[in-house]
Amino acid sequence: MKKFHLCLLGLLTTLPAWSAGSKATVTTSPSPAVTDRALQVTITTDDFGPEVYCYTWCADINGGSKSPWQWSEVHTDKFRMSGSNGVYTISIASIKEFYSLSDDELSGLKKLGFIAKTVSGAQTDDCYIVVEQGSGKAYSGGEGTAANPYVIASAADLTALTSTADDWNAYFRLDDDIDASSVTGMVGSAANPFKGHFDGNGHTIANYKATGRGTGSATGLFAAIDGASIHDLGVVNAKVSGDTYTGILTGLAKSGSIERCFTTGEVSGTSVCVGGLVGDNAGAVITDCYSTATADNRDDYATGGLAGKNSGTITNTYATGDVMGFDYAGGLVGANYGSVRNSVALNASVTSASDYAARFGGNNNSRNTSTGNHSWDNIAAGHISWTDFGDHADTRSADQIADFNTFSSMTGWDFDNVWEWRTDNGHSYPALRGIGAQTCTLPEALYSALSGIGDITDSNSADFVTAGPNPTQGMLHVNSTSPLSMLALYNLNGTCVNSAACDGQHSITLDMSSLPSGMYILIATDDKANNSIFKIIKK
Repeated sequence: MKKFHLCLLGLLTTLPAWSAGSKATVTTSPSPAVTDRALQVTITTDDFGPEVYCYTWCADINGGSKSPWQWSEVHTDKFRMSGSNGVYTISIASIKEFYSLSDDELSGLKKLGFIAKTVSGAQTDDCYIVVEQGSGKAYSGGEGTAANPYVIASAADLTALTSTADDWNAYFRLDDDIDASSVTGMVGSAANPFKGHFDGNGHTIANYKATGRGTGSATGLFAAIDGASIHDLGVVNAKVSGDTYTGILTGLAKSGSIERCFTTGEVSGTSVCVGGLVGDNAGAVITDCYSTATADNRDDYATGGLAGKNSGTITNTYATGDVMGFDYAGGLVGANYGSVRNSVALNASVTSASDYAARFGGNNNSRNTSTGNHSWDNIAAGHISWTDFGDHADTRSADQIADFNTFSSMTGWDFDNVWEWRTDNGHSYPALRGIGAQTCTLPEALYSALSGIGDITDSNSADFVTAGPNPTQGMLHVNSTSPLSMLALYNLNGTCVNSAACDGQHSITLDMSSLPSGMYILIATDDKANNSIFKIIKK
């Protein structure tokens, strides 16, 4: 008997000492947990020290429970909790994968249990959290509400949106730049338009391609919208083709708003209404947008650099892409039956076989309202001469367009909050504030046409800088009230032909004597990264 007691005593000493669990509270993000979203669980309890693990199980799954591992099996990195001083967190990227659940088990999951524990035996009471079934969508978070929009952060998210018509009235936010070369679908359709809200959040969607076919169809990233809001988004290097109602951002805008968006790439159609941003703006409000896309619709009606047809409202916009249409073709809008204000056509060419074509708009009649609009005076005509049937707007020279003060004054745009005046490689142009992937937008032919000597004023510079003599035969003296950091001289092809580090000097001289005669762009940058920009004539 004595030997039996000794054996029992030895067995007991191999088991961990048991103690009552410490009281604990649990919080989660999201709350409640959702089956198809990442989960973060935080347990607040006594100070367990730096090494804490989490024992967890499915507490209510199809009416029963499931414990995928033993009590002693959780002392590994998979279950290691972060934190200290009584606050410990575990992150679960996928509930299904973490607990090794089948689809049937996942669909029946209602509650999860958690215990924070240490190797030495300290532990909390059981903690439980409620689990709700997710929508099954591949978004990167959010609930689709105004307060918590669905998060689009990958091509997979965007593909899910194109294929989930039930969500086309929800709220979305783009949280990263996306390469959409693998995305083949469109958001919305002519029969079932997108009616939700899409916040581009200053990001871009690149390399998107779409093809639509059929009379009455709509083609574009948002094929059709009705009452929707799309803003702060760039669609870059897109290639979109369709039959009717074709645009890179949206093919058919029945109503709603498009604000602070831009598009680049190519758009083409075989029938009516093709535009760089929107194919047919039937009733939406488009504000502070631009497109550099080429618009090609050589066999049919209504082709424009920004909008093919407009029956809504367009304000504070511009277009720079080549336009090739058949009837009703214009640099900014092909056929206008609505309102277009304070907008600019800066295209290299507008080609049309019809008399209804012009630098700015393809038609000019009592049904359209066109006020405060402008076009570059050297847009090449695709036929012998412009006719009286088009909307010609006020023509402006290249010098006027490339000068910030003149451009800002003639457009009335908000260059303090919405737009900014940029200079890349000696080429100045208007860009949208806070949106990435914007590069020089105006056609090279416009910069080649510059002939004036006046200064180009950079909107970010509040310092007094002079450069002269201008014209100069060789030596150019630059003086500034603020310390200078760099001088850079560009030719009109955008090539830097001379530069000098100023190291905080207020005066410096550039030697232009070896350069060919002609016009150059000088950018003087001060120690606060403000630019002062000048057109310099070398004799």
